[in-house]
Amino acid sequence: MAITQKRPVYLQLVDRIKNEVATDVLSANDQLPSVRETALQEKINPNTVAKAYKELEAQKVIRTIPGKGTFITGNTASVKNSNQNRLLADLSQVIAELIKSGVKGERIKKIVNDILGGKNAEN
Repeated sequence: MAITQKRPVYLQLVDRIKNEVATDVLSANDQLPSVRETALQEKINPNTVAKAYKELEAQKVIRTIPGKGTFITGNTASVKNSNQNRLLADLSQVIAELIKSGVKGERIKKIVNDILGGKNAEN
């Protein structure tokens, strides 16, 4: 995980796990590594991982079964929908910033259409 200073580390871990659920890297009933294992893998404090797992439990993305482990819930459709809504909001913000900076709507449409058509749009 590439940690940045812009957001708390536990929220970055929450976002990464939710993104992995949204993109089918993780599926319902998949087991997550233990808090200790994740902390070692990510080179972060175990308390940070525990805080991230607690947040994911509150959001019903994961569930912990004492003595068994931590698992992705069956709530994956909700996570995917939430991720899509967040990405669309980000896209809207970027488009608004492009327009504000003087990029013409037609150029934005061309880029979007090229992407939807499978072309690499850099112009």
